[in-house]
Amino acid sequence: MSRNTQHLMLFCTAVVLFVAACLYGQRNIAILMGALNERAASVTEMDGRIHTTLHSSQLNRYTGAEVLHTVRQMTGTRVQVEVDGHEYVIDPLADSPATIPVELEGSYLPVYNRSDAGELLKLSFRKEVESND
Repeated sequence: MSRNTQHLMLFCTAVVLFVAACLYGQRNIAILMGALNERAASVTEMDGRIHTTLHSSQLNRYTGAEVLHTVRQMTGTRVQVEVDGHEYVIDPLADSPATIPVELEGSYLPVYNRSDAGELLKLSFRKEVESND
């Protein structure tokens, strides 16, 4: 076999391997994109319907600052937010100086009211009463 024939065979083999690698990579990308799209669709369908099975013995507590932040973040959603029995809707863009009478260092217990499908309907915060022992 001449030297030129060997080089031609090596070049053809390299081209075939390169094309095969490109096709394999393209196929893998298509499979991964399909799986990601499927996963994104299933997560979107489950929004608000995921229930945890791990429960801690301690109650979740929010500070007053976290309560204020939550009320402002929930504005514009269908979720009602209630603090100490009063419902608040504050639009930070339309009414930025609006306030909610909470103690920033106070401790608040959240109560989540959900529909039968698991969708959050109302979020209530109750101030925790401090006992003087």
